Amino acid sequence: MIVFKLSIKNMAKSIKDYSIYFLTLVLGVAIFYMFNSLDSQQAMLKVSRVYKRNYKINVRHTWIRFCVCISSIRIINCIC
Repeated sequence: MIVFKLSIKNMAKSIKDYSIYFLTLVLGVAIFYMFNSLDSQQAMLKVSRVYKRNYKINVRHTWIRFCVCISSIRIINCIC
């Protein structure tokens, strides 16, 4: 009986000491599964498709702007 009381008292002290480790472990596992589940979320797949489409549009616009700038510079150099 004394051993049981002693172990309960020791366990109560240890809970205070190790609770931060346990909470950190739970938080780490939760974040791990959260990031792993992002790939299968429909909303994230939709965002990914929209991002890819917008990226292609932005690349086209960038090339158009680049070509216009180069053409303008060549025209200005020919005039002067």
